[in-house]
Amino acid sequence: MSPDTRLKLGVALRILGLIMPAGTLPVAATDWPIAVKTVVSSILLFGFEIMLVPAVALMGKDNFERIWAGAMRLLKTLKPAGGVSKTRYKVGLYMLVGPTLYAWIASYAPSWLPEDYVLRVWVNLGLDLVTLASLFVLGGDFWDKVRALFLHDARVVLPS
Repeated sequence: MSPDTRLKLGVALRILGLIMPAGTLPVAATDWPIAVKTVVSSILLFGFEIMLVPAVALMGKDNFERIWAGAMRLLKTLKPAGGVSKTRYKVGLYMLVGPTLYAWIASYAPSWLPEDYVLRVWVNLGLDLVTLASLFVLGGDFWDKVRALFLHDARVVLPS
């Protein structure tokens, strides 16, 4: 079997593994015994992990390395810029601190949150996305500062 055919079959198994967890909802709606529902739902829920082994075995090492190299190329394009302008840095800090402060204050004043559960979830999701986007707006130098927080020997060097 050619490497391209093995790759396509392996990707098909991965996609099947991604879809399998959705099958737990129809299984839960059946009138099967609880033990059967539990076993079938568990298999479907962990379908992604279950299908990983045969998919990787079918694809082989050469296709795995090809996929890995493509993923690394994609991740390198997402790398934040090193130095950013002062304005961009300030905007990024506001984007980071704003949702964090709101979440902190809202935990003490829940009346600030919308009453509707669905709307509250959307507000929280939006704030999470703003926080995530702020990490890219702040740039690569900010990531180095965050990394330095976790290094015992890191020292601050202030510009003169």
